[in-house]
Amino acid sequence: MCDVKRDEFLQLLPEIRDRIQDCDFVAIDTEFTGLCLSEACQPSLFDTPQERYRKLRQTVGSFIVCQVGVSVFKKDMKYNRFDVWSYNFHLFPQSFANLDVRFSCQASSFEFLCQHNFDFNKFVYEGVPYLDQEQEKLLRKHLDQTSWPASGGNQQDQVQLCCSTVSQWLSNGSGTELNLPAPKGPVRFLIHRALRTRFPEVWTYDTADSQIIVRKVSQEKRKEEEEKDDLADRALEYMLGFTHVLRTLTQARKPVVGHNMLMDLMLLYGKMYKPLPEKYAQFKRDLHQLFPCIYDTKHIAAELKKPLAEFGVLQSSVLQDLYDALSSHKGKFMVLHSPAIVPAAECDRYINESHPHEAGYDSYMAGYVFIRMAHLITMQGISKQQPVPPRFRRYLEVLRRFQDKVNVIRASIDHICLSGEDPVSRRPQWLYVTLTQSRAARTINSAQIAEQFSAYGSVDIQPLDANHFLVAAHSFYCAKDILRAYRSHKLIHVTYYNMWKHSRTVQALLWTSIGVSVLGIAWTFLGKNS
Repeated sequence: MCDVKRDEFLQLLPEIRDRIQDCDFVAIDTEFTGLCLSEACQPSLFDTPQERYRKLRQTVGSFIVCQVGVSVFKKDMKYNRFDVWSYNFHLFPQSFANLDVRFSCQASSFEFLCQHNFDFNKFVYEGVPYLDQEQEKLLRKHLDQTSWPASGGNQQDQVQLCCSTVSQWLSNGSGTELNLPAPKGPVRFLIHRALRTRFPEVWTYDTADSQIIVRKVSQEKRKEEEEKDDLADRALEYMLGFTHVLRTLTQARKPVVGHNMLMDLMLLYGKMYKPLPEKYAQFKRDLHQLFPCIYDTKHIAAELKKPLAEFGVLQSSVLQDLYDALSSHKGKFMVLHSPAIVPAAECDRYINESHPHEAGYDSYMAGYVFIRMAHLITMQGISKQQPVPPRFRRYLEVLRRFQDKVNVIRASIDHICLSGEDPVSRRPQWLYVTLTQSRAARTINSAQIAEQFSAYGSVDIQPLDANHFLVAAHSFYCAKDILRAYRSHKLIHVTYYNMWKHSRTVQALLWTSIGVSVLGIAWTFLGKNS
């Protein structure tokens, strides 16, 4: 596994770019500092795609990505195998000039990451920076200025200390060079810029051991150095960080695979492209332009559960469960020409070790189960007459109906379509709950109804008033069981919701229209009589 940290990122970037450009597909995953901004943003079975997007947009705006996994898969037809290179990027936004990101953290999310051995030191001390388009534009504006402002008191202190040291050295007139121990990161660029701006008789250089050399130079030499000065370009390249990888992904136009990946896609869009648009339709259009070919393995697994029932390996759509089933001996050799999936030497710890919720490992698992499911459905029913293994493009042809369909958990629909209209809901009709007028019924609230109904399956409750509630059930079995159980209940009456019968808004509009019609008829009648 290639654990990518801040100091080595730019050295690895050319390799990463080449791997992406040359691959068959890329699998991604993210980890983040929070999952839900507030109770109002909790997912609900009542959520339309637009409502779910609104909730996730609020959440994405407050939290940040702390880890991104990118696994690159390349088919070798000669040996019927996929070679895999997995990169686990630690991310952390860096302060520079007037860029100083504020973000939220959710305790339960951090506890979850701790349970899965997340390294918070790497997150903060070694995380790769990133910028969206607006931040890049702002930074370019600052870098065009002669003087670069420091971000925060600590950076200012470090810059001032170096300037004071150089000033004293020049006053003493001792030697032609001075070695300064300098910190890594953005402040290093600020120190270079400040020294070159304040002291026209010197120029600064980096050393291999992370020091800065301050050297006295002639006017001619300084002019020569100024003409080839690339400090602003290097600062921008450093600050863009993982944004380089995202742009490579969007430019390569390769299929992108993930598991339950709506939040992943929104985070990548919102943190490294531009702020999420207010309109859900605009988000879909933009995302499809960025990634024209997306596959969500959670959605594929749910849809293929019945077609591949004979194999018995898609009993669960949880990523780890899918991987365990499809990486078993049975899962690998149920049909002809099952390809080998071989991690690169530096990524081999993913072969025999499990690292769930490490983004690099999860991206590897997503790509792995994608290949196995694609191969199963492609080769299902194929006899031994098939002479050669299928090429990767054949997998994409077979899975075309799942392209651009992204899973949505606990909502009115089970997936959205990025390249077209969203599907019609396959959830059961809402239930309408009425409490009787008895004294005992007055003590019942929505939480108690949810607790009672949850015995029959997953439900969400939406209070209309003290005595009336809407219920969204996850499945038809759940809805029917509730109706059957409460058919003769003394306190709670349950029926299917009917908009014309139960919606007060619709009833008010209906009675208003009836009233207007009656008045119109009466006015016409009186006008004729007069």
